[in-house]
Amino acid sequence: MTFPKLSGRLLIALPGIAMFLVVLFRLPVIWGLFLFSTLALLAGYESAEMCTPRGLNDFARILIALFCGISSYFVAVEHVLQIPALILPGAAVAITVLYSSGPEHSRRRMAGTAGLASLYAMGFGLMGRLFLGMGPWVVLVVLAICWAGDSAAYFVGVSMGKNKLMPRVSPKKSWEGFFGGLAGSVVGSLAVGHFTDIPVVPLLVLGFAGGIAGVYGDLFESALKRDAGIKDSSNILLGHGGILDRFDSAVVVAPVAVVILHLFGIIT
Repeated sequence: MTFPKLSGRLLIALPGIAMFLVVLFRLPVIWGLFLFSTLALLAGYESAEMCTPRGLNDFARILIALFCGISSYFVAVEHVLQIPALILPGAAVAITVLYSSGPEHSRRRMAGTAGLASLYAMGFGLMGRLFLGMGPWVVLVVLAICWAGDSAAYFVGVSMGKNKLMPRVSPKKSWEGFFGGLAGSVVGSLAVGHFTDIPVVPLLVLGFAGGIAGVYGDLFESALKRDAGIKDSSNILLGHGGILDRFDSAVVVAPVAVVILHLFGIIT
C-alpha cells in the first residue's frame, strides 16, 4: 500500500493554506472579499479555457473572468444586483463565443461555459457571504467538509477500495472511498464547527449533506476534464492543478451550507 507524492504535495500546500488563514483571520474583512472574488475570477478563466480551448482568445477569457469576480463580490455582499450580476459571465460567454466561432458547437461552448462561470461565481460568492455574516470559522467548516472528506476517501480508497464508484468518470474512486470520505466530512464538520456557534445537529446534517455534495462537485469536474482531455484545470497551484481542482467541491458545498443553516434558522 503506497500513498504517492503525498509529502511533496503537502509541502507545496502548506504555504498556500497559511496565506489563506492569514487573510481570513488577520487582515481586514475587505481582503477576505478580495480573496473570494479573485478565486472566482481565476475559476472563471479556467472554465472558459476548459470548455472552449480553441474558441476564445485571451481577451475574451479575461472578460469572462472579470465578470465572475464582479458577480462573486455582489453575491458576497448581498447587493440588490446580485442575481442580475450572475448573468454577466454568461452574457460575456455568449457574445465572445458567437463573435469568435459562430454557432458551431454553441450548445457546449456557450451553455457549458456560461453555466460553469455562474456556478463558480455563486459558490465563491456564498463563501464570501458566510465569511461576512458568520466569520472565518464557518468558511473553514465548508473547506473541512471537502478536504477531510477528500483525504479520508483517498486513504480508504487506496487501502480498501475494490468496488468502483464511476469508473468512466473517475477510475480511481471507489464506493469504499465514498463512504470513508462521507465519514471524514462529518468528522471535519464537527471538529471545525466546534469553534463556531453552530449546534451539533446542524453540523452533523451539514457534514453528511456537504460530503455528498462535495463528491458530486468532484465527479462533475472530473467529467469535464475527461471530456476536455486534460488532467488539471490549470497549473497555477504548482503541483496541485488549478483553482477548479482544489475548490470543485467547495463551490458546491457552500450553497448546501447556506440552505442547511437557513433551514435550521441559524442564518436568515
